[in-house]
Amino acid sequence: MSEQLSAFRSRQGRRVFNMYSALNSFSFALVTGNTITLYALALGANSTVVGLLSAFMSLSFFAIPLGKLAIKRFSLVRVFAHFWMLRNWSLLPLAAIPLLMAAGYTNAAITLLLVCVLLFNLFRGVGLIANNPVISTLAPGKERGEYIVRLSLINNATALLSTLLLAWLLSFNEGLETYNLVILLGIVSGLGASALLFRLPEPGGFSVPEERGSGFIRSVRTALRETNFRRYMLSYVVLGFGMGMARPFITVFSKEVYGQSDSLVTIFTVCSSLGALLMGSVMRLVIDRLGAKPMYIIFAGISFFSLLPALIAPGIGSGLFAFGFLCVLAAVTNMGFAGQESASQAYFFAMIPRDAVLDLSMLYYFALGGTGAIASVAGGALLDFLSAVGLSSLVSFRLFFLISLLLTGIGFRLQQGLQDMGSYPVKETLAVLFSPRDMRALTLLRKLDITENPERETEIIAELGEVASEVSVEVLLDHLSSPRWAVRYEALQSVSSLKRLNGRMREALLAELQTGIFSTAALAARLLGEFTVHQAAPLLRSSLDSPDYRLAGESMLALARLGDQRAQFLVSDRLLQTDNPFILIRGIQAMETYGTAASIPILLDLLRNEHLPDHISDETILVLSTLLAVPKKFFFVFEKYVRNRETARNLIADTVDEFFARRKREDAVLADVLQRFMGDPSADSDFVHWVLDFGRGHTGVYSALLVSVALDADLKKLESFRFFLCFWAAAVFANPSLIEK
Repeated sequence: MSEQLSAFRSRQGRRVFNMYSALNSFSFALVTGNTITLYALALGANSTVVGLLSAFMSLSFFAIPLGKLAIKRFSLVRVFAHFWMLRNWSLLPLAAIPLLMAAGYTNAAITLLLVCVLLFNLFRGVGLIANNPVISTLAPGKERGEYIVRLSLINNATALLSTLLLAWLLSFNEGLETYNLVILLGIVSGLGASALLFRLPEPGGFSVPEERGSGFIRSVRTALRETNFRRYMLSYVVLGFGMGMARPFITVFSKEVYGQSDSLVTIFTVCSSLGALLMGSVMRLVIDRLGAKPMYIIFAGISFFSLLPALIAPGIGSGLFAFGFLCVLAAVTNMGFAGQESASQAYFFAMIPRDAVLDLSMLYYFALGGTGAIASVAGGALLDFLSAVGLSSLVSFRLFFLISLLLTGIGFRLQQGLQDMGSYPVKETLAVLFSPRDMRALTLLRKLDITENPERETEIIAELGEVASEVSVEVLLDHLSSPRWAVRYEALQSVSSLKRLNGRMREALLAELQTGIFSTAALAARLLGEFTVHQAAPLLRSSLDSPDYRLAGESMLALARLGDQRAQFLVSDRLLQTDNPFILIRGIQAMETYGTAASIPILLDLLRNEHLPDHISDETILVLSTLLAVPKKFFFVFEKYVRNRETARNLIADTVDEFFARRKREDAVLADVLQRFMGDPSADSDFVHWVLDFGRGHTGVYSALLVSVALDADLKKLESFRFFLCFWAAAVFANPSLIEK
C-alpha cells in the first residue's frame, strides 16, 4: 500500500498531526455534537431533526468512496487537506440564520442548518479516506495503539476547552448570537487545522492501483471469510447501534426530563470530555501492554452499565441530585463509548493485513456511519412516536434506554468470542487495572518508552525491579539485548523480583548464560537457579570450570538449588581446589542448599585447609551447625565470639551456666572439660570420653562424626571449630535427644 516513513519523518509527522488534532478537535466541538443539538433546539427543532443532524455525521462515512476516487488523481495528504478545507467553508451560510429567524422564517432556518451540516459531513467523509492510512503510516507496529489513544486524549482535551468556552459564553447569553459567534470561531479554527494538513509528510509510493473489478469488494470478501473478522464486525455494528441511539439524546434527556438550561447542559458535555480523558489516561498505559481485546470488552461493559442509571432515573427536575446524576451519566457514558471506540480501532488495525488498510477502513467507516445514522434517526423517530402516543418524557426515555441497553448487551456478549491476538485475558486485565503495583509498573514502562537519557533508563529499569510486576516482563526481555552493561544488568536484576518466568524469559536467561561470560552470565546463572530452570543444568555444570569466577560460583549454588545431586561432587571438587573467596562462599552455600549428609565431610575437608581465611572458616562452621541440627542459638553466640575471639572461654562458660539453669541440673565435669578443651587442643580425649559416656551407646551418626573429628589434628587446632564442638556438647547436655542424631 505504501512505503514506510523513516523514524525521523514519522516523529515529525506525528508532531504536525498532533497540532492538527488539537486545533481540529477544538473546531469540531464548536460546530458539531451538543453545540449543534442545542442550536437546533434553540431554533425550535424537534427530536427527529436532532436525530437527522446526528445521522448526517454518521452518513458522512458513505462519502468515503469518493475520497478513494480522488486519491487516484491527487495525493493522499492533498485529498485530506483540500476536502477538510471545503468541510469548514460549507458552514459559512449558517451566518444567515439570525436573519431568517428575525424575518420569521423558522423552517427555512432549520432547513439551512440541515443543509450546511449535511455538506459539512459530505466533505468530511471524502477526506476521511486518508485518516486511517495516515495514522497507520505515522505510527507503525507496536506504537500504533498508544498513538491512537494519545490522539483521543488530545481530541478530548481540546474539545473540553471548547466546551468550557461555550458554557462560559452561554452563562451570559443563551440566545442565537452566542451560537453564531461560537460557530464562526469553529470555522476559523477549522480552517487553521486544515492548513496544517498540508505539512504532513506524504507516504512514499502511496497509490490506488488500477484494477479490474472492485478491489474494495475483493478485500471485503477475503476478510469476511475469516470467522474472527465477521464476529468483530457484527459486535461492532450491534454495539454501535446500541450506543448510537443513546449518545445523541443524552442532551435531549437532560433538557426534557430534568429541565436543565443550555449552560448547564454544556457542563454535562464537559463531564463527557472528562470521562473520555480519564479513559485515555488509562488506555495509553495499558493498550499496547495488555492488548486491545480486553480493553474493547471492558469499555463496552462500561457502556452497558452506564445506561442502567438512565433506565431507572427518577426524573427529579431540579436540585443538586439531578445535576450530579447527569454529570456522572454523561462522564461514564462517554468514557465507555470513547474507550470502546479507541480499543476497537486498535484491534481492527492489529487484525487486518497492512495492504488492506484502505479498503477495509472504508468498510469500518461504513459500519460506523451506517449504524450511527440509522440509530440516530430511529432514536429520534422513536422518541417522537412515544411522545405522540401520550407517554411522558420520563417513561418515553425509560423505554428508549431499555432498547439501547438490550442492543449494547447483545454486542457485549458477541465480543467474548473474539480472538485474543496476543492480549491478556479480561480477568487478568481487570486485575492489573485494579492493582496499584501493576499500574505503577505500567507508568514506569511509559516513562521508559519516552526517555532519551541512558542514566534515567537504567534508573527506571531498577525501579521496575522494585515494583516486581509481571506486566514488565516483555520490556525487560527487550532490554537484555542493550549494548550497555548497566541496562542489561538492571534488566536481569529486575527479573529476580518476578514470581515466575515465561518461556521467552527462560530462553533469554539460557542464552545470557552462554554468551555473557565476564558480564551478565553470573547473574543469569543465579536467576536460573532461583527459578529452578532444570534445563539449565548441563550449561551450569560446564560453567563450574569457567575462568569467570563469579559465573563458576553462581553455577555451584544454582546447581544446588536445582537439586542436581550428580553435580554435588563436581561442585565439591571445585570448592576444595580453589582459593577464590567468592567461589568458596558460593560453594559453602551450595553445600548448605543441598542439605545432604554428603555435604558434611566436604565441609570438614574444607576446614582442614590451613590457609582458609577466618571469614570463610566461620561461614563453614555456621553451615555445619545447620546441617548437624545444632540449636539456632549457636549463631548468636558464635557472632559474639567472632567479634572478640578472646572471649571464647567466657562465652562457653556463660552458655554452660544457661543450659545448667534450664535443665536445673549441673555437671562440673562437663564445665571443666569444655574450659580445658577450649583453651588446649590436647584435651580432646577428655572431651571425647565425656560425650561417649553421656551417649551410653545411643550416639547417632552425626554425633559419632563430631566425636571422631574432635580427635582430628587438623581440625581441633582450629579454635573456632573447638568453639563449635564445645557449644554442641553443652547443647547435648541441655537436650539429650541431640546425641541420637
